[in-house]
Amino acid sequence: KPPVGTSAKPPKGVAPIGRCCLTLAVLSVFAAVAVAVVPPMLLPPPNVESWLMFDGVCNLCDGFVNFVADHDSKRRIKFGAQQKHEELLKRVGAPTDLSTVVLIQGDSFYTKSTAALRTFALLD
Repeated sequence: KPPVGTSAKPPKGVAPIGRCCLTLAVLSVFAAVAVAVVPPMLLPPPNVESWLMFDGVCNLCDGFVNFVADHDSKRRIKFGAQQKHEELLKRVGAPTDLSTVVLIQGDSFYTKSTAALRTFALLD
């Protein structure tokens, strides 16, 4: 039963949107704003590889990876499924439990919003 004052259906003329699609839409808007205001201090040093590690079976993660790939014309970010590259995650001490995306830059790793912001700093 929907909460009081709400409807179980979207208003007439509005297509229903899944939670995953809505999250991707919000993430895309956030990314567009973040890319414009991300400080240069979030950029890695020159010649340091950036690996974005993600849950290879998560649709939301796939959407994020596709967004990043579409906005990385210089191809500075490499991608890897956490399930396939567990040894790389362990080498830098990053979590391997698939609870978050992990950005690896050199011997350092970043998770959650820090990983996202550092990723956005590399985009066009």
